[in-house]
Amino acid sequence: MYLCIENKSNTIKKEIMAKKRKLNSNNPKYWTTEKTNEPVIKKKVLMCNVPIRNANKELVPGKTVPMYGVWYENDLN
Repeated sequence: MYLCIENKSNTIKKEIMAKKRKLNSNNPKYWTTEKTNEPVIKKKVLMCNVPIRNANKELVPGKTVPMYGVWYENDLN
């Protein structure tokens, strides 16, 4: 968008920049990084891969879900 200004001797052409807007983003890249009360993970160990069952309680071949054991540094219980 351009704005034309006329003077006595010549015409000045200025470019008008777009108005800046507040960033309303759900992108985690733009979230603030504040320290929270979450416990610090000390160790995370894969215990086993648990087989998945379907609605009929039958095992689904080839499908598993990893099960982890997690130890916390500062347990908040």
